Amino acid sequence: MENLFTLPKKMVVLGSLFFLLSCSQDEMINSDSQQNGVQSLTAKTSATKLVVFKGPQVALGYGKVRSWISVDSNGHPNEIGLEITPEAFKNLTTENSKTVPPDGENIVVPLQLKATELTPFDHIGMNWNPHGHEPAGVFDVPHFDIHFYMISPEEQLAIPAWSPETDAAFNNYPASGYMPADYFTPPGPATAEAQMGKHWLPADLGAYLPFSKIMIYGSYNGKFIFVEPMITLDYLLSDVDFSANYSQPEHFQKAGNYPTKYNIYHDAVTGNTYVTLSDFVTRN
Repeated sequence: MENLFTLPKKMVVLGSLFFLLSCSQDEMINSDSQQNGVQSLTAKTSATKLVVFKGPQVALGYGKVRSWISVDSNGHPNEIGLEITPEAFKNLTTENSKTVPPDGENIVVPLQLKATELTPFDHIGMNWNPHGHEPAGVFDVPHFDIHFYMISPEEQLAIPAWSPETDAAFNNYPASGYMPADYFTPPGPATAEAQMGKHWLPADLGAYLPFSKIMIYGSYNGKFIFVEPMITLDYLLSDVDFSANYSQPEHFQKAGNYPTKYNIYHDAVTGNTYVTLSDFVTRN
């Protein structure tokens, strides 16, 4: 019998990572202009002038998705995340191979240069799971896995499938204090995924059921490599806004600006959905 925490294969083919990219160029837009389409959650209650930097558009369904980051007048990151057009949630069928990858496979959403300069993140990976995945009765509903990776696509691709030979790398956990104290990962192959890493779940998993949204951590070979908001399609379509702090490690491998909150919200004018990280703290 499969381990209840075994996640599905989510293979990423390097040659196809960027075929979904549109011809759009990166953009820099002053956030006080209503033309930018990014309604920053924190900007709504802030008098600070923000500048928004957008990455290139990527096709999804009938729509588009792109990354963006807002930066305050002091050059500090304010918010980073995805802008998803409403059409992106339509035609999410496996037959639509041009703009929807096979079940569980990865869509790379590049970050604008400013985002990689000001945050620890390298790129965002989106995985569409139309049937959900294990464990049964927990995550087996249609949802997106949204990985904010701190490693390059090439490093991500190099993570092998679990086997007795690769077990040591998957279960070489970060040193004490480098993952949140209230998160856990089962030993062995449970939650170990090729081209992703080892997944860490909140210890009080029952508090997140029935599943609609949850924050996951990831590691591989001794390093903390991603944070992952995992959100059901139903919740993304619900137009219900959400914002919450998520658990933080005590220590960080690399100095920089790290977010402490994740957010899901909607723009009533454009219909766009936003999945973001915010409330950055500078870590040593």
